[in-house]
Amino acid sequence: MPDVDTEKQQVERAIERARDGVSERIDELDRRLRTKFDVKTFASEHAPQLIAGGAVVGFLVGFGFPKPLRRLIQFGVPVALIAYKVKKARDKASGNGSSGEYEAL
Repeated sequence: MPDVDTEKQQVERAIERARDGVSERIDELDRRLRTKFDVKTFASEHAPQLIAGGAVVGFLVGFGFPKPLRRLIQFGVPVALIAYKVKKARDKASGNGSSGEYEAL
């Protein structure tokens, strides 16, 4: 019987060690994610670029797209989409795709 009690104590100690610091790591991860994916902060930091981009798009829509830009969009967007899909397929085939595992903090 002493072996069972010792084993129980060892398991309990291992569980306690595993629990130590988990809440701090969760809080750190939560803080990182909240600051990294905060839309309001992103928008306020990039407000001049967003305004300029909106003005350019508004100008182009209002006065019509120039012919070369229209050709670039007609050709470039499908090529970019195909390149993205091919890259994604290659990464997945070589094992570099997202496998559901998270990087260590």
